[in-house]
Amino acid sequence: MELKLTREEAVSELEKYGISGKDFYLVDILPLIEMIWADGKAQEGELKILVEFLKHHVKKVNENAGFDFLTNEDAKNFALKFLKKRPEKELMESLRKLSSVIIKSSGNFEQIKESMLNACFDIASSSVVKYPYGLTERFELSEKKCFFTILSNLES
Repeated sequence: MELKLTREEAVSELEKYGISGKDFYLVDILPLIEMIWADGKAQEGELKILVEFLKHHVKKVNENAGFDFLTNEDAKNFALKFLKKRPEKELMESLRKLSSVIIKSSGNFEQIKESMLNACFDIASSSVVKYPYGLTERFELSEKKCFFTILSNLES
């Protein structure tokens, strides 16, 4: 049985991983990055989807703030911390769980959840590791497991 963390506890834990300040407005992309790496490769199509998600996300954060709080460069730099080299699976699992607490405590949780899950689908279906792929292999098993784990964390 897993203990439920408060938002403040999750923030404190994320800070131990070097995620602080403006980065808290970017934790929504951590599950997407985990999805990108689920099949072991960060592929060009997946990265393009992440870039588009980031642009939209930065725009939304700035609209909600009423001023230019985040830049696309901020978002890019945050994402690159996790894209230059495949992060350890345990790190991504911890970050997903902590980011889920932050995401679930946001005022527009359902909208964020839907947007994230749509992006996860797009990422998983954008690129496959090997061609040709079978009828049920467009999403690799590792991507399917990752998706359902992300979904579970957002719904628990």
